[in-house]
Amino acid sequence: MSDLESIGPRGEAIAIRYLNQIGCRILARNFRHRKGEIDIIAIEGAFLIIVEVKSRSTLSHGDPETAIDCKKIELLSMAAGFFQELHNIRLEIRFDIITVHFPKNKKARLAHFRDAFHA
Repeated sequence: MSDLESIGPRGEAIAIRYLNQIGCRILARNFRHRKGEIDIIAIEGAFLIIVEVKSRSTLSHGDPETAIDCKKIELLSMAAGFFQELHNIRLEIRFDIITVHFPKNKKARLAHFRDAFHA
């Protein structure tokens, strides 16, 4: 696996570790429904958290959180609803974004955007 191919899984692993540290209970990773994929599904308090992880080695094309467009939000929403029904979960859904930036020769930087968008 090249460095570019490993950035996504590395970012997700860092996000999982972070979510565990802040007390979230991880339910699923890389959950797929039709064309949608949810990187991480967790529970925090009274919320079912749908987490989109964006990892980048460079910010030359802008902040990673800006890469989430209306189509991605629609797909995440459909997959989240399906997951809720499949597992009979009756919690309010919250959509979060976690970005992980891997600057060259430096420690990874994580940012967590709670309630980043509404579907």
